[in-house]
Parts: sequence; C-alpha cells; structure tokens
Amino acid sequence: MPELPEVETTARGLRSKVVGHTITDFWCDHARMIRYISIPALRKLVVGRKVVIARRRAKHVLIDLSGGKTLVIHMKMTGHLLYGKYSKITNPKAQNSTKSQIWKAQGEGPLRDDPYNRFVHAIFVLDSPTSPRLRGARLCLAFSDMRKFGKIAIHDTHNIHTAKELEGLGPELWEIKAREFVKLMQSKKGRIKQVLMDQHTLAGVGNIYSDEALYLAGIHPLSQTNKLTNDKLLKLFRALVSVTKKSFKTGGDSMSDYRNIDGVGGKFQNYHKVYGRKGLPCRKLNCKGMIERIIVAGRSAHFCPKHQKLYASN
Repeated sequence: MPELPEVETTARGLRSKVVGHTITDFWCDHARMIRYISIPALRKLVVGRKVVIARRRAKHVLIDLSGGKTLVIHMKMTGHLLYGKYSKITNPKAQNSTKSQIWKAQGEGPLRDDPYNRFVHAIFVLDSPTSPRLRGARLCLAFSDMRKFGKIAIHDTHNIHTAKELEGLGPELWEIKAREFVKLMQSKKGRIKQVLMDQHTLAGVGNIYSDEALYLAGIHPLSQTNKLTNDKLLKLFRALVSVTKKSFKTGGDSMSDYRNIDGVGGKFQNYHKVYGRKGLPCRKLNCKGMIERIIVAGRSAHFCPKHQKLYASN
C-alpha cells in the first residue's frame, strides 16, 4: 500500500501537471470504487470544474476543485494515479453494457508498456486539444488499480477535515516535532509496530517504513511503546524521518504496484534493510542475525532478532 513518500510523490506530480486543467468528463467501470454516491452523480459534480491544487493528508490524495469541492482518493493496496493520453475503445470481452468501453494509454513509454499501469478503472478527462498524431486520444488522469480496492470520494472543501476518511487522523510525520513525537508515543499503550501504523496516532506511516525505522533504531516490533526510553523514541523518530525522506528522494517504493503519475516506478525497494528480506542475513555491520518475519495486528513485521531489542514488561 502506498505510504507517505509514495502519496506525497503523487500529490506533487499532480501539482506540476494537472493543476489548472478543467475536468471535461468522468468514467468508471467499478461502482464500488466510488464512495457514497453513484458514478453518474460523481460525474455531474466534477465535470466543468477546474483543478485548483493537489495535496496529501496521511495516505490520501486530495484534489481541490473550483466551486468548493475536493476529491479524496485512497490508492489502497495496488492503486496509483496516472497522467497522460488515453483512448476509449470497445471492450470485446465485455459481459454487460457498463463494461463495454475500456481506456488504454497511447504513445510510447512506461505509461503504456508497464503491465502495472494497464488496470484502468476510472478516468478524469482533462481539457486539451486532441493530438493530431494520436487520433482520438485525450489527456486524462487515470486511476489504475489491479485489485480494485481504491476509493474515490468527493466532499465540500471548507470542511474537508471532517470527512469520514480524514476525521480523527493523527499528526503528520513530517510536521510533528521530535519532542511532540516522544510525548505522543509515551501516551500510547501497545506494541510499537502497531502504534506506528495507526493513522489516528501518526499519519502516513505504514508497513514498509515502520519496519525500516524500527530496524535502524534497534527496536523489536513487539516492544511495548510505554517501555521505550526518551532516547530510544528520539532515535526512532529520526529513523522514521530519514527513511521516508530517502524514499521520497528515490521516487517511493515500487516493490509492489506503485508508480508515479508518469507510470514510472520508484527505487526505494533497492535500499531495504529489512522489509521483505525474511531468511536473509542482517545488513547491520558486524551483526550475525537473520531476518525474521512475524504477524502483528494482521500485518507482516520484518526484524533482526539479534540487534533489535525487545522492550516489554517483566
């Protein structure tokens, strides 16, 4: 699932290319992706509105539109937003009229050639003259999502903070101060891995970066949060900021499906110290441990049992 660096990469990409465009049409072939209203109702609300700004809140992409509306998009496990030229074609395998059309990227490059970019289930058509070289192609913002778990909602901009998706979210990792982080963690009870991934405690951190940060801080994922010292929590905070900013600089993590709006994957998966390395030697200097994997609150946790200390009640 895209986390803070990937969602921030997407939001900044949208700011650079989509802001200023007007939405001229909307299409979706999977009604469950649209929250609270129907596909035709969402189309009616967005067509004719200009994209004012794109931003991030936790793991959500927020796209503010003219007229006081905001799209809230959660990419979930396998979703990502793509910007480019698409053509609508007849789907010969369609079983019903709602799926009689599909959209395919045109031109050359990763947008079209990368298989992770072909699962397009929602399209925002943007104002742009039809390309003379690609007949019928239109400039679009597409939502590709292989497993179709992604969500699109629309709310009033002026009270977006009260929207169901955003209400009660914790502070942003890149905005909170070190001392505030320490105080926040000390106020929580539970296993540190689980606490870090709770978006109502701290916004933006998920499976990959909690694993990587706990590894760097030398903390076992099952450690009790209230048993960690101030120094350990400060070390953890610095590790979280470090790994998420390094990931952002490398374009995010594309170990799975994530791609940026140009359809290009990030490179942070090449720098993993622990995530996804079960059974491999620890990369910490002079550590002879082997990476293990356990399940914490339904999610995987990778760690080195040799140098990541367990802080728990006696």
